[in-house]
Amino acid sequence: MQVLLVILGLAIGLILLVRGADEMVKCAIHIAQKYKIPQSIVGAVYIGFGTSAPEWVASTTAVLQGDLPLAIGNIIGSNIANSLLVLSILFLLIGQGINKNLNLNLVSSNWMLIVTGIFIAGYLILNNFSRLLGVILLATMFFAIRSMTARGDSSKDSSIEQVKVKNLALRSALSIAATIYGSKLVVDSAIDLATIYNISSLVIGVVVVAFGTSLPEIVSTISAAKFDKPEIVFGNIFGSNLFNIGLVGGTSILIAPGKLNSEITIQLLAMAGASVFVVYISRKEIKKSYAIGLILFLLYLIFILSLF
Repeated sequence: MQVLLVILGLAIGLILLVRGADEMVKCAIHIAQKYKIPQSIVGAVYIGFGTSAPEWVASTTAVLQGDLPLAIGNIIGSNIANSLLVLSILFLLIGQGINKNLNLNLVSSNWMLIVTGIFIAGYLILNNFSRLLGVILLATMFFAIRSMTARGDSSKDSSIEQVKVKNLALRSALSIAATIYGSKLVVDSAIDLATIYNISSLVIGVVVVAFGTSLPEIVSTISAAKFDKPEIVFGNIFGSNLFNIGLVGGTSILIAPGKLNSEITIQLLAMAGASVFVVYISRKEIKKSYAIGLILFLLYLIFILSLF
């Protein structure tokens, strides 16, 4: 009976997640068109924050319960999922007619790399997640948000269609709320199922919770690919990875600093490599490619299997 309730919660969470993320992308496109904001910036700030909210909720809950490994595992796993799994979906699902070099705003991708570097270097140098590192991450996040929202972009929005959304503010808020709550249901259900098999907190964080909290990014990518908006996808990846480390990581470390019992150097380097790769690929010609999509998916699968 308990398992059935868990599965029911999982199903309800997925429905809310799918509907919320789809509506969130529509609102993002409308915001970009209405206020003439580059879609990559809307993706980084609006969708990036919205899809990172589940990671924030999950990680904050974990550290308040004294489980820093789960929170750190969630951050690492989510960023790798964003950079490999989410990107693979874009290349697999984007329309056949899309074939262009994206003139993306470089601010969000640069800040993502800076924050990632601080996070990894801080841990490797200090050999622990100190409260000082948490403060530095949050401060860097503050400057990153100011920089992204203050600077414009010379790129022209080559929108194919105008997406009209009525009651924009209300629907934007409801779509984010549905995405967050749906993700929370999915994560809670996944943790309940995973703990039955006595899997460690770090592995649960990197695999189960990270995948669950990355579902908003995955679903919003499917929606953005449907609208042929790769700019929003890359903006979402950059913004989500940035928020995951700067806001989620900074908050988690500030609340419960400490050293992990498990060695995570390889996972940190994998996260760094995946982040650099997604920035590199964003500078290239974007078009539908089953080969690239499958390679990225296999790389993510290899990373997951390496944890066991």
